[in-house]
Amino acid sequence: MITITHDKILGFTPLWAPYNGFSLLFDNPDGGFSGLDDILYFGDPPMKLDNDLKDPRLALYQRFADALNSIDIEPLTNTYLFCPLPPSTYHVTVWDGLNDGNFNFGNFLNENSSETERWDNFRSNLHRSLSEIDFMNLEFGSPLVQNQWNITFEFDTLYKWGNSAIVACLKPYDSKSWHMLKEIENHREALYENFPKKITYSKYVPHVTLGYFANKELAQLTTPLIADWVKIFEDATKGLSITYNSISRYYFIDMITFIIPGGRFA
Repeated sequence: MITITHDKILGFTPLWAPYNGFSLLFDNPDGGFSGLDDILYFGDPPMKLDNDLKDPRLALYQRFADALNSIDIEPLTNTYLFCPLPPSTYHVTVWDGLNDGNFNFGNFLNENSSETERWDNFRSNLHRSLSEIDFMNLEFGSPLVQNQWNITFEFDTLYKWGNSAIVACLKPYDSKSWHMLKEIENHREALYENFPKKITYSKYVPHVTLGYFANKELAQLTTPLIADWVKIFEDATKGLSITYNSISRYYFIDMITFIIPGGRFA
């Protein structure tokens, strides 16, 4: 394992790599957004996801952050190279749109070269082209975005996702939310099936990503610790829930910068 032995070095600060794309996310209930400088965007003022964890509606997020810190975040970071995400960026993805990880140049819009070129331009120059992707608006017509949801979740379990991330899995809080989740799953699958770019997807597991491992081999070494961590998170989140009323499309340029151009509902 990699450990810090130099007495002048306490730890590492993650440097997040560029990672471009867009997804549908649940809108966090606090309306926590802050403005972005014009250096990132030319046009209407965009808004960046920036949660206010003092808002009681985000108490579950705050407890996630507290529980993660109580695990002793320094050894987790410095020994296992875990890179925690800022709690201000916590969110729940509903539908993975196109991004640097799932875009395949050979399988897009029936290999339409002009549209492929437009996506590549968008992907490579996202900071200048947030308002220019008018060529894929199918998700705007989806009930996922059009409907109001009022769905409530609570903590389910902690999970190490493919030796790449630690996520806090969520489950519906009551029977109404269980039925609503099923409806969301159906709309989600329909969007995947009808979207011009065929994206591989699996069963929907609502979750909040808490951080990523920089090294998968070191991540594997944390497997025996997960059961104890689950208990910590269960105790920390007991009696808490979070309610989402809407879903919007967000753009991102890395894993801590999620943007809605020109306001909350783009």
